Amino acid sequence: METKMAEHRPARRDFCARAICVSFFTAEVSDQNPMRVGFVLPVERTQKSWYSDTYEGLVAATDEMGATLYVEEHVPDSVAQGMDAIDRLHEKGVKIILSSQYGYGGLFLEAMRKYPDTNFYTVMPYQYGEKMSTFFVRIYQLRYLQGMLAGMKTRTNRIGFVSYDREPDNVQEINAFALGVRRVNPAAEVLVSFQRASTSTDAAACSVTERMIKSAGVDVVASHRENDAVAEYAIENGVYALASYDDIADSPLLLSRQSINWQRVWSWLLKENARKSNPRAFYWFDFIEAGMTFDVVSPDVTDEERALIESAKQDIENGFDPFSGNIRDNEGNVRCREGEFISDFQLRQEINWLVEGVRVYE
Repeated sequence: METKMAEHRPARRDFCARAICVSFFTAEVSDQNPMRVGFVLPVERTQKSWYSDTYEGLVAATDEMGATLYVEEHVPDSVAQGMDAIDRLHEKGVKIILSSQYGYGGLFLEAMRKYPDTNFYTVMPYQYGEKMSTFFVRIYQLRYLQGMLAGMKTRTNRIGFVSYDREPDNVQEINAFALGVRRVNPAAEVLVSFQRASTSTDAAACSVTERMIKSAGVDVVASHRENDAVAEYAIENGVYALASYDDIADSPLLLSRQSINWQRVWSWLLKENARKSNPRAFYWFDFIEAGMTFDVVSPDVTDEERALIESAKQDIENGFDPFSGNIRDNEGNVRCREGEFISDFQLRQEINWLVEGVRVYE
């Protein structure tokens, strides 16, 4: 059976924000009218790695613009419990409120209605409005490179991936990873474990990683989590790992590390906000726009393998998208054809299928 879920278009730029000439967007930010920015977090701002990375990037961005940053920590993801934090920010004159948490969609929508003079930005792809935008980074481009590296270094042809919930943003990262694997090693299989973000601990994630290694023969592990606990566990147990962040210790078993320039992402959104009273609904920053880096660090990776990764990275920087061309799901359905792209809307809001070569690991 064939399932049509792709659109034909010459380039992927439907939701993508271009970061050209952003240095000219600061005209409305001045000493007479300083920007006041609010940042809402479910945890401490220093919690590694996702939260601390996004917070430190925002500090740098607001310092660069001469803006004042106010942070609310331990904010529950509910209207009833979270509105107090929004109220406190508004009382301080905050007119732009940001979050890097996969949540707060309902809270921000209600706050948008309560405070129509304030703009809200969330990574939630489903909820947005006149004064609420959704944004994210195309992390799947990094996952594609990770997948290529994993496909090169596996000897058992079993690769593990530990993720959070089966949400579209997570599914498209897993699929991009698997597409990278299949580019260099079509015989390899990706075993993915979905963990509930609300209940999954580092110990639970490491436990399923242990089972993958000991029972399923996995010899390369990647993860989509707020830190690199899974990668560290895999390395401790003699297995290759791919890091999601840049603060993990060096090891011959660490194949790669990566980073996102959050200062650049936040600066773009803040300057866009300063320039426009009604920012656009969708932003999705690509490899160059988000200043992403991908570094092969293991001495076990050969010069030839490094060259292939570098070539693929340059392809992505030049416009290649992993979600283009011939793609089938793991049930054999055609999801994309030559000359097509899978749309950004589908990737962020609808994708619930896994590509060929991926199997859910219970």
